[in-house]
Amino acid sequence: MIRITFKNGEKTEWTKKEYDDYKYDGKCFIIVKDNQWIGIYNMDSVISVVVVPEE
Repeated sequence: MIRITFKNGEKTEWTKKEYDDYKYDGKCFIIVKDNQWIGIYNMDSVISVVVVPEE
């Protein structure tokens, strides 16, 4: 699971079924599914990104 917390207090979560990869390019955190970018988050708006490994 990936949990992203924003500076405005909102949160979003991505379960492992919803993504298969993620990237960080220095400015944006990107969620990837089937080689398509499905979520792009500007890090200027983000407080934290937590990636919880599968058990």
